[in-house]
Amino acid sequence: GRGKAVLTGVVYGDGAPLAGVCVSDGVQFATTDAAGRYRIESDKSAGFVFAVTPSNWVAAEADGVQPLFWAALDEADARDEQHDFHFASVDQSRYTVMFFTDLHLTNSSEKRDLDHYRSIALASISDEAAQASARGPVYSLNLGDLSHDLYWYQYDFDVSSAKRFLEQNGFPTLLYSIPGNHDNDGATPAGAGVDRRAEHLYRRTFGPTYYAMNIGDVHWIMMDNIIYKNTPGKGKKNVGVVGARDYDKGFTPEQLAWLRRDLATVDASKTVCLCTHCPVFFDRDRRTLLTDRSQVDSLDALFSRFERVHIFSGHAHRTLYTQDADYPRFDQYVLPATSGDMWVANNDFQALCPDGSDAGFVVASVDGGKLRCDYRTHLYGRKVLRAYDMNAVGEYYRNDSLVRVQRRLYPDRADYGREEYANCVYVNYWGYLPGHRVELFEEGRSLEVVQVEDEDPLYNISHYLPELARKPVFKKGDARVVSHHMFAARARTATAPVEIRITDADGVLLH
Repeated sequence: GRGKAVLTGVVYGDGAPLAGVCVSDGVQFATTDAAGRYRIESDKSAGFVFAVTPSNWVAAEADGVQPLFWAALDEADARDEQHDFHFASVDQSRYTVMFFTDLHLTNSSEKRDLDHYRSIALASISDEAAQASARGPVYSLNLGDLSHDLYWYQYDFDVSSAKRFLEQNGFPTLLYSIPGNHDNDGATPAGAGVDRRAEHLYRRTFGPTYYAMNIGDVHWIMMDNIIYKNTPGKGKKNVGVVGARDYDKGFTPEQLAWLRRDLATVDASKTVCLCTHCPVFFDRDRRTLLTDRSQVDSLDALFSRFERVHIFSGHAHRTLYTQDADYPRFDQYVLPATSGDMWVANNDFQALCPDGSDAGFVVASVDGGKLRCDYRTHLYGRKVLRAYDMNAVGEYYRNDSLVRVQRRLYPDRADYGREEYANCVYVNYWGYLPGHRVELFEEGRSLEVVQVEDEDPLYNISHYLPELARKPVFKKGDARVVSHHMFAARARTATAPVEIRITDADGVLLH
């Protein structure tokens, strides 16, 4: 192996040396002494040195968006390096985190995603940041797929262009990021080290692909869980792309070793949040989306000192809160895509995720170690549900010519034109959390409500049918997408008004 270099520096808080701060090179950890100094003997293998931001401090920033808690190392050279870090004090007893994921900015003239971001998303993001700033500092977490590897070269717009675009358009808060699968460079040939090589531009732009920071009473861990492969010879070809842009989902041994060392520095009473691009847990059938299933057990063992760990992730472009009885310490919030379905069918009145959730983002209000999550849609503020009169939906399905084309090509998909849906009310309640109760009343009398896994009709009508109008062919990827937060009841009549009532586990009326 290479010789070790010595990394040194001083961590400053409000201009004075800051003692007791953890600094890591992605492998080792050191703690600053009374003079704020750290020293790490490093092989520079991770390519960075970074300070684990201490509670009630925030890193200096260069451009309004990027917190500078990290420095890139000159990996080609075994010489010693010095890097100082500067923090400013801030009261973080109460603060707000806005989660953004799957923005898929491409600069495509067809999708017009940059226009959609400016006109639809940015207004809601800025508005939310302004409101939240009344109760304390506001930070944003980007959980990946800010860009889209398929189009980097076609539209001359890569992950660094996407970051510059956010800055130039006045993104309102500091942004902590991790990469998604689409933030890798598709021009990177497969072979040894391809995962690391494909991250070159992300790393230059956003810094380390795994790190941690303390904000108030919460320890936040940011972990890349995409292992890019870019297998040659298969997959969608596009300008500049040399492989299938495929990947495994999971953590490298180096990351897990680093995580063990990081957690050793954290008090067991602390609230811990783990942020990844890909969900760790998914649905009842597959349990985990990780390629190596045993990694769930590795994580469970690593976090064994902590009673509760909140996982936040993106990637699925849908909203899902999951808990797994076999792994009770974890709960996971799969977050909605800020782009809905990559800005497709995204005219002014529709920005939907495939499960029918309105596109938007989740906002966590943090008070001490407690988090409360709210859903914020771009167009309608804190809208959490959409209700359907299935009589009207059925009529549309029976009479629309494109639905007939779809029925022929996709006989397995829901046919809401059938008699069994008559007089039903469907409620797509994407604000659903465990313990919430959805009740429906027809003229004051309660109806029997069942949770169903079914398609969202508006998503089908606004997304799939226009595609079929352009090209009426079977596409393997267009099998039905179910919504895990759909509730159904049959009304007694076709015309009486139905009231929807949602309460939490304590019976408190929410909506």
